[in-house]
Formats: sequence, structure tokens, C-alpha cells
Amino acid sequence: MKAKSFSVKVKEKIKPFNKIIEVDSDKSLSIRSFLIGSICQNISTVTNVLESEDVKSTIEACKKLGVKIVKSNSGSYKIYGKGLGSLFAKKNTVINCFNSGTLSRLLLGILSTTPNIEIIMTGDSSLRKRSMKKLILLMSEFGATFLPKNKFNFPLKIISTDMPIGINYSAGVSAQLKSAVILAGLNSYGNTKIIERTLSRDHTENLLKKNTKALNIKYGKEKIIEVYGKKKP
Repeated sequence: MKAKSFSVKVKEKIKPFNKIIEVDSDKSLSIRSFLIGSICQNISTVTNVLESEDVKSTIEACKKLGVKIVKSNSGSYKIYGKGLGSLFAKKNTVINCFNSGTLSRLLLGILSTTPNIEIIMTGDSSLRKRSMKKLILLMSEFGATFLPKNKFNFPLKIISTDMPIGINYSAGVSAQLKSAVILAGLNSYGNTKIIERTLSRDHTENLLKKNTKALNIKYGKEKIIEVYGKKKP
């Protein structure tokens, strides 16, 4: 099939202006902000949150894992994080991700290397049909266990590892898988190296890159993300 081409003609130049343009809220960034804020130390403030159903599911999941989240006004929240490895729930607690693939995959990344996690993750009828095989195989490399064995869709029990080891990952086009590896690598021993030959969305690394103790990004023929994990005991 021949690719379609389009062109845009601008008849008049836009006159210079000095104003603030407010962009719409973003679901992917909103979800990541709550998840990352939950594993940061101290209070994170998030504004311009897209209060969609997927984001509300993220907030409820974080609260169920022991994170205090307070809404200050419309679209603004305070997240009281306690640091890496601080998420916790009683054995066999059920975390429902409803229809959010982003929440389910990124949270699995965090929980896989969080100590003393043994919970059940599920979703709505649509999410339960989606395969988690690639993600499960990746998190198994860190040391996490998923039950029943050889089952790759929700509901699933996740049993985290107390001795997660960083991995090397050749990323594909999935930003969710890449993000899950980044978040799992933060609480693993040693460094996690991600080689990205085909660029995908970079929300997660952009939210973390100002913390030079968390990760480093090198750009060239291929993008290399090095996640700095914990020092070996």
C-alpha cells in the first residue's frame, strides 16, 4: 500500500506573543508520577493530573500498598513516599488494575524487586485477556516468581525476590516493558543496562534523569540507559 502524504500551507505567520499555553493533562505521565512518587523519599507534589479511571486505579493501588496520597485541589496531589522497597501489603492482598495496562506492567516492575511482596494482581475482563508473558519473563530474570507457573495473564500471584540482581535488556518498541525494567532495576543489586535501538516513549526516564544517582542516559547510534541499583550487601 502506497503511503499517503499530506502538506500544510500557512498563509500568515503567527505574531509573536508572551503568554502561557497550558497543555492538556496526560494519562501516561499521571500514572508514572504516582508510581514514582510512591517509591521516592519524602513528599512529592503532582499537578495537572488527568483524573481518568486509569489514574484513579493507580491512586487506589498505591494506597492499598501503604502510600498516603492526599488531594489538595483539582488535579493536584501530595504523595507521601517512603523510599525504594517501602511498598507493602498483607499476603494475598488483591490489587485490581481494572483496565490499565500501564499501571499493571509498571507496578509489576516495582513489586518484583520490593521485599516481602506476595500479592495477587488482576484486572477487568479486558485486561485479563492481555498477555503479560514478555513482562513475566523479564521480571523472572530479576528473581521474581509468578503463580500459577506458565500462566501469562491476570489474575496472577507475584512473589517478589529479596535478592534482585540487575539485568541487561535489549529493548524493543514497548515503553511499558522498558519502564518496568527501569523501575525494577532501581531496587536491584548492581546496575541494570537497557539498550534501545528503536526509540520508544521516554516518560519514565525523563521523570528520573534529574536524579543522577538513579540513572544515566547516553545517546548515540543506540540509546543506553544505565540504572544504578543498590550496592551489594
